[in-house]
Amino acid sequence: MKKLTKILVFLIISTMLLSTLTACSSPSKTPSDVSSSPSSSPGNETSSKGNTSDPVVLKLWGGVPEERGPSDVAAKFNEEFKDKGISVVYERYVNDESGNLKLNTALLSGEDVDLYFSYSVPAYVKRVESGMATNLSSFIQRDGFSMEENFGTMASAYYVDGEPYCMPTYAYKYCFLINKDMFDEAGIPVPTNWSLDEFREICRKLTTGSGSNKRYGAFISTDSQMYFPALIVGTKLGGDYFFKDAAGKESAFDDPTYKNVLTTFADMMLVDGSLVPHADIITEKLSAINLFVQEKAAIIDAYWSVRDLRDLEKYPHDFKVAFVPMPTAEKMTREESYISGGFMDYLSINSKSKNQEAAWEFIKWYTTEGILPMVPHGRIPASAAIDQNIVAESFAAGVEELFDMESFKNELLTSEKKYQLSSITEKLSEVTQIAKEEFELVYVGSKKPEEALASAKERADAILGK
Repeated sequence: MKKLTKILVFLIISTMLLSTLTACSSPSKTPSDVSSSPSSSPGNETSSKGNTSDPVVLKLWGGVPEERGPSDVAAKFNEEFKDKGISVVYERYVNDESGNLKLNTALLSGEDVDLYFSYSVPAYVKRVESGMATNLSSFIQRDGFSMEENFGTMASAYYVDGEPYCMPTYAYKYCFLINKDMFDEAGIPVPTNWSLDEFREICRKLTTGSGSNKRYGAFISTDSQMYFPALIVGTKLGGDYFFKDAAGKESAFDDPTYKNVLTTFADMMLVDGSLVPHADIITEKLSAINLFVQEKAAIIDAYWSVRDLRDLEKYPHDFKVAFVPMPTAEKMTREESYISGGFMDYLSINSKSKNQEAAWEFIKWYTTEGILPMVPHGRIPASAAIDQNIVAESFAAGVEELFDMESFKNELLTSEKKYQLSSITEKLSEVTQIAKEEFELVYVGSKKPEEALASAKERADAILGK
């Protein structure tokens, strides 16, 4: 795999939740092969905007259900570009192993895909290395499209071998959702920066009742993100929080931050009773969104539930939701801490597409304005070209009373100085699995934090070759 200059840790962690991308059976192209192929350069297409009277119908593949924005995006594009003879149709693929295989097969055929979204860095890079993506540099240079002005200094984090093969379209920041009404009733201000100790104390205050009437301070999705304490550690150590140094030959599980964070989580579950126990989440198949709307959890980490909270028929509630940052491992300023987040939804042109020019027109349009129909469903534009006030209006349209927009703007529409960027990928999946296994034993009380971390250290170092 070509070395990616920087890889955001959240994106790698997301990959852990997906099946490994199935390898393509055809011979691979290198990125340089892609960039030098005739179909990869502007003006070499046989059916595109500006050089044919035949209409161009772009085929766009993505993993988001049509009703969560893509159908509205297609309708908006088709209306705006009808006089130019370009339209787009959306094909949904499920973002799992079989769905990614379906997309790869279609990409190889070259007939059914002009544009497509990848949802993890390894999946995107694999497609580039297999010759499935057009090098966008010639389009970018010709049209004066500034990657840095649109995406800041993180733009190059999504280059492969120094070249852009995608446009990152979705700006992601890991945040918590809180029941603001509960905070107001308890006299607790909406946090804009809080340490893990402060988070624990607030959860204690918000926990009430017992049995079926119990309200927990927080729900952390340890079912799907068993390694969650490592993300908190990452606020201090940065994106390579599993590793002791840049060489990646020794694990960092003996760092005191790990013991403090893991102990806090265990105590919140097993001593304070302020955090929904992992065992209950697993055995009772509890979900963050259900406990949140039932007002049995005041805080949830499931930021992705924001799209469901708009559906009052399925998830009825009348409290106001606010957005708050993830707690930091220790007391530190926003500028000092590493933020978990980055860019997602990588939009690429199939190198085999005959509609290269028209596909590029769609990419420019979607990146700088066309993504707005996706905003109400939780996808915040990555491009700085879009007015943030318009983004906020699009997000709240029709449901203004449900969300605290001041916290939305403060948390999701502000840039950060430091993200949890990761540069070590070798053995990452194995080390992550070790963390998940050892952390779970702590959650259920089978091991003390120091025992689990000692075991994780020994196991991980053996794999890393120390």
